[in-house]
Amino acid sequence: MSTSTQGASFDTSSWITLRWTRGTRYYRVHLEQDLWSSWVVTSVNGRSGTPLGRARCQPAATIEAALLNLAYVAKRRRQRGYELMR
Repeated sequence: MSTSTQGASFDTSSWITLRWTRGTRYYRVHLEQDLWSSWVVTSVNGRSGTPLGRARCQPAATIEAALLNLAYVAKRRRQRGYELMR
């Protein structure tokens, strides 16, 4: 699937979103490309049912670096008892 924005074409098939929960807590991580085709890993976490939470964006030099970042996040979520949602 591709999306077109003012002449720029993005291949969204390689974008990834993962979501974990533990009790009322949630953690979501999203791999995407920005307008300049650089890879960005966005992490969002907080408590369900409240407006409080935090979002952080980390640029990645390559898709491989971004995927390693996602693998690290997945490992930490498992270690902390979060369950991956499908």
